[in-house]
Amino acid sequence: MLINEYFKSERLFYRPFQMEDLQTYVEMCNENSRRRWFYFQEPDCLTTEFWTKEFENNIATWSKKVDILQNRFGCGLAISLKETGNLIGFVGLTKFHGPDDELKDIEIGYHIGEAYQGRGYGTEATKAAVEWGLAELRTLGSEPKIIGKAEHANWPSRRVLEKAGFRFVLAEQYLSVYEIVAQ
Repeated sequence: MLINEYFKSERLFYRPFQMEDLQTYVEMCNENSRRRWFYFQEPDCLTTEFWTKEFENNIATWSKKVDILQNRFGCGLAISLKETGNLIGFVGLTKFHGPDDELKDIEIGYHIGEAYQGRGYGTEATKAAVEWGLAELRTLGSEPKIIGKAEHANWPSRRVLEKAGFRFVLAEQYLSVYEIVAQ
């Protein structure tokens, strides 16, 4: 599978963000269930201006072949329902957190809007992204390893990782670290 092809799972479709998604995504980023766990983000991370730049980067990233090990903006995809096309969240894989912050492993991130939580979409999206990511890592000749992190008290996110096949490996100061390694 080419990295730029959209892929699907049972109920979901994964695609690059489009500017039409902007307002919906900004609203999702400002929901209490997300802000509770992303309290450390600067206030500008909750604005349309911030996400306009991020969307422009995402669109530019997906307009060419993406290298999961090199791309600074990560391989983030919008999640939409197959049935309606509605944007419901985000799933992404990245090796970078900031301008000079390279991670040792690929890290998965995900967010499902409040109206769609509790239906298994996070687990479904995480499984699909991991399958895709491990295949890409193998293609690139890299050790296929993906990690996930969640605050210790963020049980819904920790359950998503566990249901998606991750195993707990480490408790950091604030975070529980999980990993999945191709077999």
